[in-house]
Amino acid sequence: LEEAKVELHRISRASDNQGVPVLVLANKQDQPGALSAAEVEKRLAVRELAAATFTHVQGCSAVDGLGLQPGLERLYEMILKRKKVARASKKRR
Repeated sequence: LEEAKVELHRISRASDNQGVPVLVLANKQDQPGALSAAEVEKRLAVRELAAATFTHVQGCSAVDGLGLQPGLERLYEMILKRKKVARASKKRR
């Protein structure tokens, strides 16, 4: 997870990615001993990403699909919210 954390933070700092919503899928929730979504969020230091970056960590299982739909719905909501913020920012200029 440390390598994933480093890459996530590096990618989110790139100028092309400023403010791009981030959905982290904490897969393998069907497996005993899997890290919870909260633990994945903590270990990836998701809350330390830029304040303008909307983020969500969703527990899921790719085997049975549990958690995938709510995660994608949350991503959609974050995209809409980002567009709304961008429009409001343009109006202030």
